[in-house]
Formats: sequence, C-alpha cells, structure tokens
Amino acid sequence: MTRDDSQSYFTRFWRHAKPLDIVTIGYLALFGFGIIAFGRDNESWLALLGAHVVLFLFCGWMVVNWHDRERGLTGFLRQLYPPLLYLFFYAETGIAIYWIIPKFLDARLVALEQMLFGVDVNVWLLPFQKPLINEWMMAGYFSYYLLVPLVALPLFFRHRISELNKFLTASTVAFVISYFGFVLFPVEGPRFFLADQLNQPLSGYVFVPLVRWIIANGAVHGGCMPSSHVAVAWVALVWAYRTQRRLAIVLTPLVVTLFFATVWGHFHYVSDVVVGWPVGMLGVWIGGRLTRSLPQSDSVVKIDRGAKYRPVAKTIGETK
Repeated sequence: MTRDDSQSYFTRFWRHAKPLDIVTIGYLALFGFGIIAFGRDNESWLALLGAHVVLFLFCGWMVVNWHDRERGLTGFLRQLYPPLLYLFFYAETGIAIYWIIPKFLDARLVALEQMLFGVDVNVWLLPFQKPLINEWMMAGYFSYYLLVPLVALPLFFRHRISELNKFLTASTVAFVISYFGFVLFPVEGPRFFLADQLNQPLSGYVFVPLVRWIIANGAVHGGCMPSSHVAVAWVALVWAYRTQRRLAIVLTPLVVTLFFATVWGHFHYVSDVVVGWPVGMLGVWIGGRLTRSLPQSDSVVKIDRGAKYRPVAKTIGETK
C-alpha cells in the first residue's frame, strides 16, 4: 500500500493540489454556491449547477489521480485544464450580472468620463475610424484570443511546467477578479448604452468582420468593468517577457494596440481599461505570492521506470 492509498481522498487532494488548482476549483465551488443563492430564477440554473458539480468532481479527481502527469493527453489536461475552462467561466457570467445590483451602471461611468474628458470618448473617436486603422485595431483586439495559448503551449511542450503553472495561476487570478467585478459593478458597455450615438459601424476587410462575428456569437451582455482583455493581456505580456523574450517582443505591439482597440471598437469605456491594467498587475502579484514555493524553472531527467519524466528544479550554479 502506498502512502497515497492510506490517506483519505480529501487529504490526497490537499497534498497534490497546486495554487492554480485551488484558485480554479475554488472558483467553480464559489460560483456554484452563487447559483444556489442568487441564480435560481434562471430557467437553466439546475443544469448549470450540475455542470459545476461535474467539473468540480472531475477537476478534483485529476488533481488526485493525475498529479504527476506532465506529458501526453492526460498531462495536457492536467496542466492546462484551467484555460480550457475560461470560455465557460466567461459565458456563465452572463447570468450573474444582476445577482447583486439589478441594473447596469453605465450612466455613472459616462458621467465620470464626460467630467474628465469633456466628451464621450467612444463617440469622439468616430471621425477617425478609417478601414485600415480599424483593421490594425481589430487585429490587436483579436490577438487577445491567442495570448494565453501562445504563452502557455510552448511552456508545456518544452516541459517548463513550473513556469507554466505560475503563468496560469496569474492569468486565472486576473480572470476571477474581473468576473467578480462584472457582478459587483455591472456595465453593459458603450456598444449598448451609447448605441444611438454610435450609429457608424466599423468598416474593414478581415479582422473587423471577424471580431464582429466573435462578439455577436460569443460575447455576454455586460461584463465590461474591469476589462478582462486588458487584465489578462497584461499578465500574458509580463510572463512572455519572463519566459520567452522573443515572443514578448512580437506580442508587445499587439497588446498595446489591444488596449486602445477595446475603446476603439466600442467594447469598453476608458474607465474599464484604466481599471483592467491594475487588475492584471494584481493577478501577476497574487499569482507570484501563491506560487512562491514552486521551483523557479524546470529541467527534465529520464528515469528508469518506462518512459516517464520528472521535473527537477535547477540548482544555483547549474550549467546548461
């Protein structure tokens, strides 16, 4: 009998769970309780709660039974299951927008920005929106959907699991903070609140219609404050500079463009962007604090039992 076999399931979970697991599975549980407390007026609340229970149990099972998986399909699922859940987490915020405050608060943000800038920035930008500029802006906006995979996948396939976990912990924390913000300060965004003034749709050739299709088919009504695009893009850029400098250099102009594109495309107010940046910084900081006990980096050694691999923390002064 192994040490694991003699321990309770709960004890084994806490023994093998990483900070990333705690944040992800904890959010699953917390949102599930939110559905019970606030979401029972939604006709699909039971199905959504059931999905949370299934995901909670399966993710916990993976932590216990696949805790050492770092390669192949099972390793891919074990190490990368949190970003596989990001789209689900985002989509379900649509039912949670009114849980605490039963109305959108856009009027307050618009009044604040009019006081600060003297104009509605989203409306003020309309005369400058030309097809080629729109294409560049929406290319930057579209890059958001690629940022987490572009940073995470090379770390996984190069077996840099410790760095992968640190990056995903930071990005997951940034997402979770953003989703709490969606509920605590519900904002529908200028494309809805200022729709009567934003009567000039963006024109473009490739990225403009592509982003328009994504938004029409995948965006929730609400979920603007803070901008999770800005928050997670900042986390991805910081971790790209920490782990993959050449990639970071390529991503930098896209991420900077993304910050502006969120307002240019009428998806966010300036306020959403301004708040999104410190949320990203907070994700980096909290993620760093949570993962301090993880090795700084990984190397790989092959052991005798079959073709399994184990990460070994590099020691100070180790040669390459």
